[in-house]
Formats: sequence, structure tokens, C-alpha cells
Amino acid sequence: MNFKSLFILGLAAGALASCKNTPAPQAIMPIPTPEQIEWQKMETYAFVHFGLNTFNDLEWGFGDTPAATFDPTDLDCEQWVKTIKGAGLKGVILTAKHHDGFCLWPTATTEYSVKASPWKNGQGDMVKELSEACKKHGLKFGIYLSPWDRNNAEYGRPDYVDTFHAQMTELLTNYGPIFEYWFDGANGGNGFYGGTNEHRNIDAKTYYQYEKAREVIKQLHPSAMIFGGTCADIRWIGNESGWAGETNWSPMSEDKMQHHSELQWGMEDGHEWLPGEVDVSVRPGWFYHEREDHQVRSLANLVDLYYNSVGRNANLLLNFPVALSGKIHPTDSARVAEWYATISEELDENLLANAKASASATRGDDSKFGAAKANDTSWDTYWATNDGETTGSLTFTFAKPTPVNRLLIQEYIPLGQRVKAFNIECESNGLWHPVQTTDTMSTVGYKRIIRFKSIAAEKIRINFTDAKGPLCINNVEAFLAPALVTEPSINRNAANEVIIKAGDSESEVYFTTDGSTPTVNSEKYTAPFTFAQKGEIKAIAYDRNFDKTSPVSVRKLDIPTSQFKVTSTKDEGVKYMFDGNGYTTYYLPEGKKEIVVDLGGTCDVDGFRYTPNQGRDAGGHIANYEFYVDNKKVASGEFSNIKHNPIEQQISFAPTQGKTVKMVITHIVDNQKRAGIGEFSVTTK
Repeated sequence: MNFKSLFILGLAAGALASCKNTPAPQAIMPIPTPEQIEWQKMETYAFVHFGLNTFNDLEWGFGDTPAATFDPTDLDCEQWVKTIKGAGLKGVILTAKHHDGFCLWPTATTEYSVKASPWKNGQGDMVKELSEACKKHGLKFGIYLSPWDRNNAEYGRPDYVDTFHAQMTELLTNYGPIFEYWFDGANGGNGFYGGTNEHRNIDAKTYYQYEKAREVIKQLHPSAMIFGGTCADIRWIGNESGWAGETNWSPMSEDKMQHHSELQWGMEDGHEWLPGEVDVSVRPGWFYHEREDHQVRSLANLVDLYYNSVGRNANLLLNFPVALSGKIHPTDSARVAEWYATISEELDENLLANAKASASATRGDDSKFGAAKANDTSWDTYWATNDGETTGSLTFTFAKPTPVNRLLIQEYIPLGQRVKAFNIECESNGLWHPVQTTDTMSTVGYKRIIRFKSIAAEKIRINFTDAKGPLCINNVEAFLAPALVTEPSINRNAANEVIIKAGDSESEVYFTTDGSTPTVNSEKYTAPFTFAQKGEIKAIAYDRNFDKTSPVSVRKLDIPTSQFKVTSTKDEGVKYMFDGNGYTTYYLPEGKKEIVVDLGGTCDVDGFRYTPNQGRDAGGHIANYEFYVDNKKVASGEFSNIKHNPIEQQISFAPTQGKTVKMVITHIVDNQKRAGIGEFSVTTK
């Protein structure tokens, strides 16, 4: 071999060595800790709310409910864990103490606990029972401890802080290991406070000494994620409706935040890595209420929750309101099992497992950062572009035309979050088509899942059009999800017309008005129909193409609001209170604090329903009220947690005969000047 040949071989060897030694992209700060990455890989886990509120039909207890009312007849923490594990959830966070101050373990800090209840003759310890059930069945265990305590006489003073930290230490020392520790953001206000029945304000940022609390938590449970407080590892997503922003950055700068809604989106230039957690309940409320047995989230809604949380770079914390017996209600158990089976079926077979990957550009050697690293099933390998290249495309070629309607993308987040915008195309019959979707394709982060209309694709291509630095994509998967037939919605408008809508355009709707269960042999819905009476409408959707029937929708209707007349104002806007649409809202004039309604005849009124504006980030929610029938006061109280969970509120009281009702608004959320009413109706005996 001559010198020239040796020289060329030497150059080739040097070039190969150079490619193999191509350095990884520099991290784009901030970056997650290893513990934050492991937490995000959990993706879904459970919340459990159970306590005095359960037995007193409350959402936020005032702190004065007797401990003796806590008396589950058949408490079974193993049933909780089996249900939760069966739904594919990886852990459980228990509300060990809610705002009412009642402790579910025999704490040494207060008598207001299970010690003073008849459950197990005061010898029970629910925290222990659940933590042991989690260990037995392989689920992780977490703790929620409300900083607010409406029972404690010292709340708002220095002595309570010592009590709060002592409770925290008990929970951290006697149970565990702990994967997440939850500090609720609800702090200060009205309470029993040992019998003073007063309003107490605190500065949440300084009063609870969260910095000291963090030190204790991390010392005893180094890998535990902290939610809330001033030293969090993860962030609240800014709502309790079950969604993260389609644009969702894990970086965040809470000191720059102007409004809590910004938590939904994160911040592109945030200086802390604070990934989002979506907390939402499987029912309207966080605690169990029998009247909500028919309001368990639909399968379709639960599926949406998954895609709008895990599919948008956030974790999903799904709450179970345990029933009075001490078990998760069978309706809830069946629904979440169905949900998990549906998600598993939709994301079962990765269609890109054997697809050929190619890229517009690659960083160095293909064997290290090539396109194939994006679908090799390894978390720690990734396709990357060169420094300065913030755009690029990945193309996957199928062996034959393949129907597809889901695409999952993941960034290699140990090096930070980068992608700012992308789009997806499919090649069909030799032509490229953008996928048909309503999703905004902006950020990716740990995981992004895009749903789109099914297309038989020969190739699928992701075009990354903007990023904060070189692209680092460590996983791409594609799926074909089967059709999901969802239960229809049922509403009655002010003209007494019942309107039923299927969840998709392909389904037929069948309904009943006599309380019987509808089938495909029931009356077919073709147009709105008049139903000017008290009764119950049930409906199903049916897809003939797949011979699939939806679950049954149920809508209980009381006396029609068409006969109501608002006598306290002549404003035509009051019609929005009765139009069957919670997104249209009547706002009372500034300073006006009551609404009077003539029912059109004498009725035995035993309750009322109030729905706040259902629009995102809507305001004017009524927090406290008084209610009168023919000027007789029959109820008063608060709509607990309505700011962050603005669902329909149903209040019941002893039947009272009358022709008129009056609601007096005694407090509006955030002290806003105008109260809003999305929907209003009464219930009758």
C-alpha cells in the first residue's frame, strides 16, 4: 500500500473518530433534576378525598363539624388501591387533612382526628391503612396536608405553625416512602377556629415557613416532589378542569407571573424547571355527594383529560371521592377501568416500530444522533441537529399504506425543552397533506400527543419550524385509535325545547322520556322537541359502522323555567339564566346583590341550582349566598371552591311552599363588583 493510500485511510479514520466523538448539544437551561424526570415518567396517579366532608355533604368544612360524624361502615383501602391500579395509575395521594382540620391519622397535635370518631372505636389510622395497601400492591404513596385549618384556635398565630410542622413531621416519619407532598393553595378566611367564628388573614408566602418545611421533606424523602408552597418542584396547572395549555412550557418564573392562568402555559423564558400537574376529579366535586352519582365524568371526557394533560406535557392527578361506605363507588370504578382500557387500546400498537426513519439533517454521525434514534424505543438516545440548526424534519416511511390518527412526540428533556412550533404531514397516493386537526402544534416537552383525522399514510413527516436550540427528539410513535362512541349531551332551553347532541357526526341518537333505558329500538332523535314538565330524559348514541353504543346520558329536569319571571330587574339579559347554556351569563349591575324570581305559581320548593359562567377564566362567581322562599330565609352558606372548580351548585333544604324565590349574594369571588349567573333553576318536591 503506497503512502497516498495510507494518507487517505488515515483521513477517513480521523473523520470517523471525529463523527463518533461529536459532542451532545449543550443544555438549554433550565433543566429538570433526575427526580423531576422520574416523576414525569409516572404520567398518571390518583388523588383520594375522604373525611368529615364526606359524611356532612360538604366540599369545604367550616371546622365545626363534630368528629363523631366520621363513621365509615366498610372502609377498604385495598379496594381503593386495586381500583386505582386497575386504572393504570401509578400512585395515590391522600388528603390526610383538608381545610376543616380533621386528621385521618391519630395525631398528637389535636383531638380533632380519627381518635375522636366512632370508626374503629377511635383506634383507626387511615393513613397507615392506605400506605400499607400501596406497598402491598406496588403503588407509590403521597400526602396532602392542608396548610389552612379552620378548626384550630391558633390558626393565623405563631403557635399554629408549630402544629402544622409537627403534623407534617408525623406524616413524613411514620408513613412512606413519599413520592409527592401536596400543600394546597387555599389559605385563610372564615373558620370555626376553636369557636371564634371569625375571618383570619395570613401571608401564605411567609406564615407557613415553607422553606423550613422543604428542608424536612427533602431530608426524610429526598426524591419526593413538592406541590405548592413557596419551594415547589412542580406547579399547579392553573385550573381544576382537567387541561394544560396546548402550548405548555415546563420552565416557569412564578415571580414574573401576573395571573394564575399563566400556569397553564408555563414560560418560554422561565428560569425554573416546574413541570405542570393537572388535578381534576372524576366527579364534579372533590368529596363524595350522592346527588352526583349520575354525574361521573363520561368516558369521552376522561379520554380528553388524558390527551389534554399527559398529551400536553403535564402529569394527570385524577381524584376519587370515596363514598360514605368507605369504598370507591362502583360507577366510578367501572368508568375509570373503561377509561384505562380505552387509552390502552388507542395507544396499543406503535405503527412506527418498523418504519424507516430519515431526517433533513443530523448532528455528526448517524449512529449517534441519527433519525433512527427517534424510534428505537430507547429513552436515552435521540435525533439531534447541529448547533445553530433550530429547524428540521423527521420522516417515517411505512412498508405499505398504513391508516394512522395519532402521533406521539417526546423531547430529550434532560437537555431542556426546545421545540416552539411544528407541523405534521402525511403522504398519501404520492401527495403530501397536512393532517386534519384542531390541535395547536407548538411545544413538545416530555410528551405531546396530536390527534387527527384518520389517513392512510405511506409516509409521515414532522416539520419542526422553530426551537430554542438544536433539536433533540428521543421518541416518536404513531397509532390508529378505534372510533370512540360518546354519550350525547342533553339540554333544555327557555322555550322548553330539549336539544340532544351526539359527540360525533357519524352517530345516531335514541332517547326516552319515561325513565326507561334507551336502546336502538327507542325513539330516534331528529330535531329538538318540547318537554314542558318535570321529568327525566335519557339518551344514547349509536355508530352503525362499528355497531357500538355509547353509555347512557341522563338529564333530570324540574319545573320548566319558561314560566319564570324575574321581578327584580327589567334587564333583558336575564334570559341567559334560563337558556340551558352555562356559557351565556347574566351579570347583575354593579352594586346589585339580589335576584328575585316569580315561579309562575305556588310550588313546594326544596332546593335550587346555580351554575357560574362556564367559560375559561370567567369571573363574577358567587361565593356566598342567602336564599329565600316568599321572603322566608331557607338556606345560606358558601359555594366551596367555586373559584377553581366552577361547576353547577345544587343546594337542598326542607320543602317550603311559595310563589317567589330570592337569592341574595353576600360575597363574590375575588371581591369582583358584578355577580354572574350562567344558569338558575329551582328543584321541587
